[in-house]
Amino acid sequence: MSLLYLRTAKTASSSVNAWMGPKTGSTFNQRFLTEPPNDLKVSKALEYNHYIFTTVRNPFTRAISCWQQSIRSCWIPKDSPFEYFLDQDFSKITDTHNKTHVIPIVEYLEPYLCDINKVVKVEHLERDLREIEEKFGMEKRPLKAYNRGNYRTPRDGFDYKSFYTKERIERVLDKYADDFIAFDYSKSIDF
Repeated sequence: MSLLYLRTAKTASSSVNAWMGPKTGSTFNQRFLTEPPNDLKVSKALEYNHYIFTTVRNPFTRAISCWQQSIRSCWIPKDSPFEYFLDQDFSKITDTHNKTHVIPIVEYLEPYLCDINKVVKVEHLERDLREIEEKFGMEKRPLKAYNRGNYRTPRDGFDYKSFYTKERIERVLDKYADDFIAFDYSKSIDF
């Protein structure tokens, strides 16, 4: 059985991609899963019963990362506040790279959500990847952080509780509603 990593943006995907390495399994860059060549890779993986996994992230922390990525990619103006990012209609984004980096993860993974063997939460990344290594008899591989933005975890000193006002919470809950449900994330800032 081989591995297929469905790479999702702003979920430690560069770190997981590097962890996978070139000979471990199959992975791909940011295009929609239903577009070539991704559609062929996924259909072959399903046909041959490959182990499919993906990474997800708490929508509250991912929304901040998506906002920062949108600024770095010049999709939105440099000094755009978080609210400006949340005002954007993601369905109108035409650039695939930008769109895959901001849409809800559920939207990106459709129609393959039910075919995923393991959903790895970034909050438990190392533990879950070690489980995959053990399951497949893989040698323990280093896991390095790539592409970290300016906003870190509470452990790094970023105070999400201060950043998130009631209005911001409600807007993220609305914008990423399907991700909260599908991946069983708390709808409160309790991390």
